[in-house]
Amino acid sequence: MPLTVLLYIFMTVTILEISYFCFAVYSIRSMPLQLKKSNTAISLILYTKNQAELVKTQLPVFLKQKHKNFEIVLINNASSDDTLEIMKYFQNENSKIKVIDVKNIEAFWGSKKYALTLAIKAASHERLVISSIDHEPNSTAWLQHIAVVFKEKSFIIGLRKYTSKNTLFYRFFNFMELVQSCTLSKMGIVYGGTSANVSYTKTLFYSASGFAKHMQLPFGETKLFANEVSKLSNTAICLQHDSGVTQLHKPKFWTWLKEQVEEDLILRHSRKLVLLSSRFLFLCRLVFYILAVVLMIISESEAKPLIIIFLSGRFAIQYICYGIIANKLKELKLIIALPFLDLWSLILQFVIFISGFKSKQPHWN
Repeated sequence: MPLTVLLYIFMTVTILEISYFCFAVYSIRSMPLQLKKSNTAISLILYTKNQAELVKTQLPVFLKQKHKNFEIVLINNASSDDTLEIMKYFQNENSKIKVIDVKNIEAFWGSKKYALTLAIKAASHERLVISSIDHEPNSTAWLQHIAVVFKEKSFIIGLRKYTSKNTLFYRFFNFMELVQSCTLSKMGIVYGGTSANVSYTKTLFYSASGFAKHMQLPFGETKLFANEVSKLSNTAICLQHDSGVTQLHKPKFWTWLKEQVEEDLILRHSRKLVLLSSRFLFLCRLVFYILAVVLMIISESEAKPLIIIFLSGRFAIQYICYGIIANKLKELKLIIALPFLDLWSLILQFVIFISGFKSKQPHWN
């Protein structure tokens, strides 16, 4: 009797997993692959702290955007190196550049949200694109593509990739998060985005009193804000390669893991529907793998062909669905070792989940 119950649970979870893969394909394939271009006025806000060398090399890259009507608002968040001096040099050389020098104050010591708020207030245009100096646009038409979406939406979640120099695992974990974000968004559960490529209007920002509701938390300037203001009617997700950015450096594993624990803490401060949806998907994967192993070991020989059919069907459909999505995102190499990467990411997700409970709330950087 207990074995029969476990088998039915396994079959139910497998069907739920397959349904998720199929809906994920539908969600992402329904998003337009090509965008037109527009020259709607945009304020590009670039965040930096102690990144003088990157300002030297990357600011000229951002200035190569073909968009004819944009300014760059550079944030120097209390840097202790030569960042400010280099920014001022570029400002003197180019009228598109505006420098915001943020000084530490006791109430918001080192706060990225405080720095972003000052930059948003100083921006000349209604439409804002937020990014970071340690990323690079995938195309010189990046801002033109974002400007088109701004005609219909006021909150835009942009594509962010890791450079190909990063390991497959970093890229796969990012891929899985993107698939989940897009799928849940299609269901009306909007959650996601990164401060390396997110866009919204000043009106939307002020309608929520900026970051006021979570200013005390030293993280979540994008996702917690999205959690407040974004909904299906005002949000777009741009998956086009040319409207995306790429992270330049390869993070050390422990630094990356700490960032993922922070992401889990952000999730816990989000709406209950967002949290429950994410946890449910995680639980389905966990139960599938655990029961697959348990049932193959302890079930009777008559039941094993049925278990193998469900196992094979689940992995086959995952390969097909994720292959279609990866091909659209130009990340086809990610599915070469799909079962291994899927299991490894699940184990790490469990570690991150447990670590989140043990972690103290991070302090300001």
